[in-house]
Amino acid sequence: MPACPSCGHNLHRIRRTFFQRISYAEVTTCLACGERVYRIHPSVSSVLHFVFSRYTRCVECGNYDVRRLAERDRVDRMSKSAFSWWFRLTRGQLHKCDACRVQYYDWRPKQSD
Repeated sequence: MPACPSCGHNLHRIRRTFFQRISYAEVTTCLACGERVYRIHPSVSSVLHFVFSRYTRCVECGNYDVRRLAERDRVDRMSKSAFSWWFRLTRGQLHKCDACRVQYYDWRPKQSD
């Protein structure tokens, strides 16, 4: 059982509201001090990292190790993210993440090593 970051007691899951279900994977509370701990859904987290990143990164897994493609690879899948579609419409370049084998469009520069 996870421990409370404030007092160290055990955390207990509580029922999430409708809006909390959209963005949080779980909400826990400490019975001793009343502290609430929120854990964001991994899909929401990767989208936030993608949107607010200065450099291009994978829209699925958040990996910075992506490569630029000259043309679409028909074997690997394309991202259905709304941000990828927006970057495609605004003349973004095609990128591919080798870790999760997804292709997406983005006009931000690649992070230098």
